[in-house]
This record gives sequence, structure tokens and C-alpha cells, in this order.
Amino acid sequence: MIRSVTLLLFLIALLLPVSRALSAVTQTALVRTEPLKKQVIAATLTGYGLVGMDPLTTVNINFPVAGQVSRLYVSQGELVAKGAPLVELSLSVADALSYSQARSNLDFARSELVRTQRMTDQQLATRSQLQQARKNVTDAGAALAAQQKLGTNVGLRLIRATFDGIVGQVSVAPGDRLQAGATALQLARRDRMKVTIGVEPEDMGRVRPGMPVQVSSVFNDRLIVPGRVEKVFGMINPQTRLVDVAVALRSKPAASLTPGTRVKGAITLQNQSGYAVPRRSVLKDAGGAYLFVVRKGVARRIAVIAGIEGSGRVAVSGRLMPGDRVVVLGNYELRDGMATREQQP
Repeated sequence: MIRSVTLLLFLIALLLPVSRALSAVTQTALVRTEPLKKQVIAATLTGYGLVGMDPLTTVNINFPVAGQVSRLYVSQGELVAKGAPLVELSLSVADALSYSQARSNLDFARSELVRTQRMTDQQLATRSQLQQARKNVTDAGAALAAQQKLGTNVGLRLIRATFDGIVGQVSVAPGDRLQAGATALQLARRDRMKVTIGVEPEDMGRVRPGMPVQVSSVFNDRLIVPGRVEKVFGMINPQTRLVDVAVALRSKPAASLTPGTRVKGAITLQNQSGYAVPRRSVLKDAGGAYLFVVRKGVARRIAVIAGIEGSGRVAVSGRLMPGDRVVVLGNYELRDGMATREQQP
């Protein structure tokens, strides 16, 4: 009797691993999969900041002559179209007198040339005197042309916008007297904005000039304006405790971003092309990173090397094959070789 019981226990011990193996094969796991596909993954770094005017494309509006501001058509922050009037200047008495004097000098030089020519014909003047008279006419004509170029022949000077822009700093008011060349106001191009965003100090070394940036309003992320990193500052902004990154916007959509708008900027640090899977598909244990694929209804564990991440997906490389379906849900309960069935969405 004892020998029979002992033999029975021995047979059970032999059959138990086989039973477990058969159980693992016949057990079916409910999973959700998606086809393995190749795509470009972009690793990005997001910062937040404000839209401002680009000083490199901001134009100083001034007059080449002195005068008095007779009318101001715009105010700071105003949007203006190309050709819109900006500021009007009435010329000073001194400039008007300069033009009148230049005109008189030319008339006098011409009359002197006629007189000298007549005297030369009568041999009462020399050839050198005639040449000097001709030179005086040329010089007087050049002086008058310079005055006309300055606009001293016009009582009022009106400056109009030469492009669609935003009025920046306004330095004058009606009635102010201006010296020649003094700035009356600034005009910035609407399609040439600049954004300053802040990044964490530890990320400063990852950002370089020339990297593409996708800029959007924090209140409307559907409008995306492309730009590029222009410069990376080398110190922490004491107000934000972040490192400033200047982003230049060079496209027509930039006109839709008003200076002062709070925006977010996604800086593309790196691109990688290859197989990409959802982040939740990649698991880790003591053996490293891995994922499960389904081949002919059976789960297969595949060791992978995880690359860059972006938009919720991870670039992976390993013994993957076209046609594999990656398990995206239910992978925590899987074992290599387990039968699977697809979960309906």
C-alpha cells in the first residue's frame, strides 16, 4: 500500500510541469494591438513666454529736416496697413529759407553764366572766367537738388507706413519741435515677431540656435506659427528663474500673434526615423526594455532598445518584423508564448 502511494506521488510530480506548460499554452489573454509602423519621432522641449516685436526689423520713423509736428495719426500698439499716414511735420522757417536761398543762388549763377558768356564773346572775359561761371551753375544746381531731396521745398511733410506693421514707441506729440534725424516713432513688421520663452537651466545645453520651434498661443493651440531659435541666453532670468531662449518668427501667420500674447514653444531637439510604438507598450524588468508582439495569435516577447520619445510614442529597435502587431493594452499579464485574442475597441 505504501509503495502504491509513493509511486502515485512520483507520477504526479512528473506530470505537474507538463500540466503547467499545457496550461500556459492553452490560456488565452485578452489584448489590444496596433500594427507596427515606421515614422519620424521628434524629441521636443516646451517652454512658455511672450510675443514681442523684433528689434532687428523695427524701423525708426524720422524726418531729414527740422520742423514742428503738426499732426500725429497713430498711437502706440496700433495696427497700421501699408500706406497709412503716420505723422505730419511742418517745416521750420530756417529750412524754408535754406530752400529759397538755394533757389536764388541757382538763378543768380545762371544769369552770371549768360553775362560771362556774352563778355567772353566780346573778349571782355577770359575762358577761365567762363569755366568758373559754368561750375557755379553746376554747384548751385546740386545744392538746390539736395534741398529738394530733404523736402525743404514742401511746406508739410507726411510720412506713411511702407509696410503692414505695429506702432511701437511713440516719442512725439502734436506741437513738438524736432531736430533733423530725431525719431518720431517706431514701426515693427507684423510678419516679423520675436518670442522669448523660458527653459529650465538644466536644459539650456540641449538648445542650440537654428533649431525649429512650433509656437502657439496658450489659449488657442490650433494656430501654430513656425519659427527658429535665434539665440540662447547664458544666464538665469531673475524674474522667471528660467533661461531665456529667443525665437524668431518669419512667416505671415506671425501677424496673428499680437505682442504681449502668452505662448508656448515646442523646440525640436532631435528627430529619429524608425519603428515607433506607444509609450505604454514598452515594459522594463531586470533584463532590460521589452515589448510584446502578436504573431499568429501568440504573444512573443521582444527585447528592444528604446530611443527618443515624442507625442506619446517611443522609437524602438530590436528583432521586429513588418506585419507585427504591438500589444498596447493587456501586456502586463502576458507571458512569452501565451495565446491571445483581440479586444474589441
